Amino acid sequence: MFKKLFFSLMAVLLFLANIPAASANSFPDVTSFKEEIEFLTSKGIIQGHEDGTFKPRDPVTRIQAVQMILREKGVADFSGAADPGFIDVRPGHPRYGEIAKAVELGFIDGKVNEKGEKYFDPYSHLTRAQMAKILAEAYNLEGTYPKKFIDVRDDHWAREYIYALAANGITEGYHDGSFKPAADLERQHFAAFMARHLDDTGAAVPDMAVHFIDVGQGDSIFIQTPSGKTILIDGGKRSAGEKVVSYLKQAGVDSIDVMVATHPDADHIGGLIDVLETIPVKKVLDSGKAHTTETYYEYLSLIDQKNIPFEVPETGQELAIDPELKVQVLNSGDRSSSDNNKNSIVLKVTYDEVSFLLTGDATVDIEEDMITAFDLKSTILKAGHHGANTSTSQAFVNEVQPEVSILSYGQGNSYGHPTGEVVNRLQAAGSEVYSTAESGDIVVETDGQSYAVSAEPWEGPGPIPGPVTGDVRIVSKDVSKEIVAIKNFDNVAIDMTGWQLVSVEGNQRYEFPAGYVLQPGATVYVTVGPNAADQPPTYLKWTGSYIWNNSGDAAQLFNNSGVMISELQ
Repeated sequence: MFKKLFFSLMAVLLFLANIPAASANSFPDVTSFKEEIEFLTSKGIIQGHEDGTFKPRDPVTRIQAVQMILREKGVADFSGAADPGFIDVRPGHPRYGEIAKAVELGFIDGKVNEKGEKYFDPYSHLTRAQMAKILAEAYNLEGTYPKKFIDVRDDHWAREYIYALAANGITEGYHDGSFKPAADLERQHFAAFMARHLDDTGAAVPDMAVHFIDVGQGDSIFIQTPSGKTILIDGGKRSAGEKVVSYLKQAGVDSIDVMVATHPDADHIGGLIDVLETIPVKKVLDSGKAHTTETYYEYLSLIDQKNIPFEVPETGQELAIDPELKVQVLNSGDRSSSDNNKNSIVLKVTYDEVSFLLTGDATVDIEEDMITAFDLKSTILKAGHHGANTSTSQAFVNEVQPEVSILSYGQGNSYGHPTGEVVNRLQAAGSEVYSTAESGDIVVETDGQSYAVSAEPWEGPGPIPGPVTGDVRIVSKDVSKEIVAIKNFDNVAIDMTGWQLVSVEGNQRYEFPAGYVLQPGATVYVTVGPNAADQPPTYLKWTGSYIWNNSGDAAQLFNNSGVMISELQ
């Protein structure tokens, strides 16, 4: 039944075309469903526009649906059809004949306004539910579907049509169990309906879904792998646990193959407690960083009580979770550090041509370590630390080159997450930015060749002027006396709050204190060692320990956006 319908709908899809078929790879605006669109364009089923684009997010209108169905059915003579009586499509309307014939054939109806008048509304967008009705009635689709869509109630007007499509293999809905009946039907989704479950032999194409669950101010990521494995990375705060459990159950999850606690902060492991109490977990990966909080103790106690295998992964290790995936640990934490964020487990998950970089709260210095050790280029980036400027440095973004960046944070949080400079930095790099605070749960689906994001990109808070950096330079470095001099050559004062001085060889970093301002023409001396002086604004004390490598150590100065301002070898 499905294949018969598929070939019958080839002619319908041809009506979307304006120019000769082209490869999906040639459409500059196609980032999602590339394989499906490639499959259809290679067979001349669907095409692009005269300007060389595909316009994948363009909606399908009611009149386009009418024209496609009539074309497929070979109906070219519209004469003799009774007047359906639509007040907006009278005889003489350029589309009157087509609409009258479609109503006569019975696969589409009009609407009724508050006055009881019938109208057709030919150029309004077609919803997914409306398209289900049109396809089901045009092709006499019937059948039952064993699952339920969470947003299609038993009394929904299009319920039987939606389930008829599902029963005939045309759609499975979304990975969160929804169908989104009221959403506009996009060109890319129409293509996906026809090709997602087909290859040349009609076999199903395995795919993966990565869910960025909206847990407010925190992180929680759920992965459904191509082979059906389940991975849960963090669970948000303790108060988010109920939401995470509910989300997993709605997605049909009855067990977690691998649970990952990136680091022991409460906004990452708190919600895992409810998951551990409710859903069987087969294995836990943990950063190994101990914490003294009650939340951390409860989390560990449950793992111990349930005798769940517990592992601290090593940096560079590849995790054998799904043979279709490469899952590599890019950071397992410096557990000697008191900073929990530096201990974040960072994972790069690669499915053929599509990769996800999941960073926890990894800090800028951890990012620097990863830059030197790994290939960071990734399709989708989960920005570190909820968009704080302690993560996602310019150098890091340059290496990752993300097409999509996800920010997970709570609306109106007291931390100021995400910072404008991080959002601007990602957008300036050409990345589409998505926000859980703005869009709620965000799902990225991929077949390993293309991907689709369930939400709309977030424009962000708008352009924010970058910090004034002026002409500030490192002018001298005495590694034996452990003193670095930095001078402001500009004629304006420079706010150096959050700026950082880096010892490259020593791999150490000094952050200028909040409110520190370097006046025009002034020089500041950053001192370390037993004789370090703390006499601002001229002398600043880094630490009482030795920092600089006497055999040679470059000094670098970064502003609070992570941009290197000066370097002295």
